[in-house]
Amino acid sequence: MKWKKRVTVLFAILMVFAVSSVVYGHDVPDLEKEGSITVSMTYSERPVSGGTLTLYRVGDVVSDDGDYSFVLSEEFAGSRLSLDDIQSDQLAKQLASYAKENRLDGVTGSIGSSGKILFQKVKPGLYLLVQSQAADGYLAADPFLVSMPVQKDGVYFYDVDASPKTELEKAPAEPTPTKPAPSKLPQTGQLNWPIPVLAAAGLTLCVIGWRLHAGSRRDGHEN
Repeated sequence: MKWKKRVTVLFAILMVFAVSSVVYGHDVPDLEKEGSITVSMTYSERPVSGGTLTLYRVGDVVSDDGDYSFVLSEEFAGSRLSLDDIQSDQLAKQLASYAKENRLDGVTGSIGSSGKILFQKVKPGLYLLVQSQAADGYLAADPFLVSMPVQKDGVYFYDVDASPKTELEKAPAEPTPTKPAPSKLPQTGQLNWPIPVLAAAGLTLCVIGWRLHAGSRRDGHEN
C-alpha cells in the first residue's frame, strides 16, 4: 500500500508543477513598453496614397486579477461610452463624433505612396483612427478602433498592423457640365431666298419705269 501512496503523492506534485508552469508561462502585457501602429489603405487590394489619418487615444489599459480591459481615457471620459465591445462600428463612430464636437487633439499624419502610415512611440491602450482627409477620388474610411498591444496565441505584440474593416470606396464622379444649345431666332415666315428675287424684280421695274418715262418724253416732243 505504501507504493500506492507514493505514486499518489508524486502525481499530485507533478500536477502542481504543471499548473505552476502554465501560470508562470502566460505572457502579460508590459504597460510601460512603447510600440507602433501601421495602417494600410487599399482599394481592390491596391494601395491608395494621399489623405490623412488622425490617431486618438480613447482607452487606458487596466488590470483586474490578471485580466486586462480598457477604460475611457481622460480626454474621452466625458463621452460616458462603454468600451465593452471594441469591435463595434457604432462605438467608433460615436467616439469620432465626440472628438469632433469637443475639438480634441490627435496625432495626424499623411498616407504615403505605399498606402501606409506609421504611428510610432505608441503606449499600450485603445486607439481611434479617423480619416480626417480622404484621398483624391475616394470617400473617407469609416472610423475604426485598434488596440496596442494585440494578443495572439497568448503572446503580446507591440508593433500592430491595422487597416479599416472595409476597403475604400470610389467617390461618385461629378457630372460633366453640358454646354447650352445655341439659341435660334424665331422663324417669322421670312426666308433668305426671296431677297435676290425681290432685288431683281425691283431692278426690272426701275428699267421699265425709265423706259416708260423716256417714251413719254419722246411723244411730247413729237407733238
